[in-house]
Amino acid sequence: MIRTFAVLAAGAVVAPAFAAETAVFSNTNDNGWFTPFDSSTSADVRYGDSGWFGTGSDPAVPLTRIELGLVTTGGTFNGTTDITFSLHDGSPSGLVFGSGATLYSTTISGVTLSMADGAGPNLFTLSIDLPSVETLGGFNNIGFAIGVENFDFDGEFGFQAASTLAQPVGFYTTNASYYDGSSWSLFSFGSDPTTGVANFVTTIYTPTPGTAGVLALGGLVGVRRRR
Repeated sequence: MIRTFAVLAAGAVVAPAFAAETAVFSNTNDNGWFTPFDSSTSADVRYGDSGWFGTGSDPAVPLTRIELGLVTTGGTFNGTTDITFSLHDGSPSGLVFGSGATLYSTTISGVTLSMADGAGPNLFTLSIDLPSVETLGGFNNIGFAIGVENFDFDGEFGFQAASTLAQPVGFYTTNASYYDGSSWSLFSFGSDPTTGVANFVTTIYTPTPGTAGVLALGGLVGVRRRR
């Protein structure tokens, strides 16, 4: 497992939202990467993250799609893996905000894991449709977890990371989640208030036009009053 937190100056892959979608949660890669998956990782292991985009009294919001900012490092060939994905009401661990209840789950088969060249890691975006999925309202907590199966790659795979300065839409949580096959726990990247948060690069979309409550969230960017 490799943990590298060097800031990337360029090269982040951010796919544009469709015209019929509005991002309600979004951050960008300015805090390196975290690659906990490799060929020795058990299929039972999960890593995930969470946040929210509501004010505490908002209605449930329909979601259309989530984009995960992912990364590979090392490798001597282009491989593949199946990714098991679940969307949750807040942290999948249930240890932060939200109940942790599963709102949607699926397996994406045959995701390409490209070997990284000498210039640095290979950054890419995985887009996952969210059919008939809604938040539970209130603070509209959101979270996700992924695991790997049929991992055929000799490098490492994981998440692009964002600092506290790279969250233009929605609100991050300080800790990410880890499931070891029997129980959940939380972790961060250290004590630095800007780069120590474990904030994985994620964009979540709702249909456009959204509700008045969703559209008003633009004025809340950067205000982290919930603790």
